[in-house]
Amino acid sequence: MTFETEEMLVDRFIGLLETNQTPWGRVRFAREFDYSRGRTDVIAAESNGTLIAVEAKLSDWRQALHQAYRNTCFAHRSFVLLPKRTAFKAVSFLVEFERRGVGLCYVGESGLAVLHDSLYSSPLEPWLASEALSMLNDEQCGAYA
Repeated sequence: MTFETEEMLVDRFIGLLETNQTPWGRVRFAREFDYSRGRTDVIAAESNGTLIAVEAKLSDWRQALHQAYRNTCFAHRSFVLLPKRTAFKAVSFLVEFERRGVGLCYVGESGLAVLHDSLYSSPLEPWLASEALSMLNDEQCGAYA
């Protein structure tokens, strides 16, 4: 499965979230959470309030890793989302993901695959986590409760 743009990759991922075809099951989600340090491609919240951040890239997994690590300031779990081919290149550097507590996943023909799970951790900036969760409570966000 190839993606011409990052937006196409995110669209496919959103489709999986909408149909509960991810390891997280039913979640509330939104695109592009903006905060002072950047913009996260997708945020999602599990029913227990666990906040998940996802950074998508077509090829630059190192930049995505940097951004995903930055997202740990507000998210309980953070992931890098890549196309399958890029993800298997990045998995060679799994120690970098482990060191930062960031997960690695890809979208392939059969859906979402998690190559490395993200560690659960308390956000360093709980006020920012609250802001993200408030955004997810907005009626315009995808909601699957």
